[in-house]
Amino acid sequence: MSGKPTSFQQYSETAPLKKVIIGRYEGYRSVEAYTELVNESQKRGLPTEAELQPEFEGFRDALEKEGVEVLAPDYVGKFVYDQLTPRDLGVVVGNRFVLCNMARPSRRYEAAGIFKYLLEVEGKEPNILLPPSNDILLEGGDIIVDKGCIFVGLSQRTNRAGFEFLKEQFGDNFEVIPVHCRGLAEGEDVLHLDCTFNPVGEGLALIYPQGFRDIPPAIIDKYDWIEVNAAEQARLATNVLSLCPDTLISRNHPECLRVNRAMREAGLRVIELPFDAAPSTGGSFRCCSLPLVRR
Repeated sequence: MSGKPTSFQQYSETAPLKKVIIGRYEGYRSVEAYTELVNESQKRGLPTEAELQPEFEGFRDALEKEGVEVLAPDYVGKFVYDQLTPRDLGVVVGNRFVLCNMARPSRRYEAAGIFKYLLEVEGKEPNILLPPSNDILLEGGDIIVDKGCIFVGLSQRTNRAGFEFLKEQFGDNFEVIPVHCRGLAEGEDVLHLDCTFNPVGEGLALIYPQGFRDIPPAIIDKYDWIEVNAAEQARLATNVLSLCPDTLISRNHPECLRVNRAMREAGLRVIELPFDAAPSTGGSFRCCSLPLVRR
């Protein structure tokens, strides 16, 4: 796709991906004084820019080979040390972009890096929605748009007020479904919904059942499951990025290989890429991408 886009567009998690923002590795942790550990996995150690570079360049190359237009955030400044995971900044629902209120203060400035891409999109106004209160917490990793539904993870980062905001804005056109994720207090570390549930293909989903307090009937009714175990979930085997209904990108990590094989057996084309540095901060391919247009 080239030229000025006419609108945002996303109605399905697996529709053909045409335009996406991926994470920026340049400038990562350039000023250590501003580093804030925002999730448990980061306590095990943070990557270097040199480790991130080949993986993000490989990610970009793979997307472009599949015909996807790839963008990257502008550098925001030294006080935003991490621009690796733009997924949490917002989400496209239908033809509108929801700019999220993120829970961690150090992340709220990241959105400045993508403003130019949002402002160049034409279309019917208002096509960019802003939560009207700081009490409304939303992060894009908790929001999955698929099969006429908006699944909203109630998690460590998205609260009930965030769910109610999405229901108020989109409830006339989508079924807005709360999904309760298990957090640290419940013996799990499901940071976002896409760490425990992710649609793939036409009617499949990667699911880590222990990551839910309870599984909504819509997930049970609408999807066949490929179950992910605890070791696979810890390596973000659920956090794949669909490029179209039959193709996706996944890690080639040993703990992801069984899940990748199961997806292939289900008829999907799985592009396996080395991606270890970014996941050490808590996010894999879905976290490190923000789709703007899916046809």
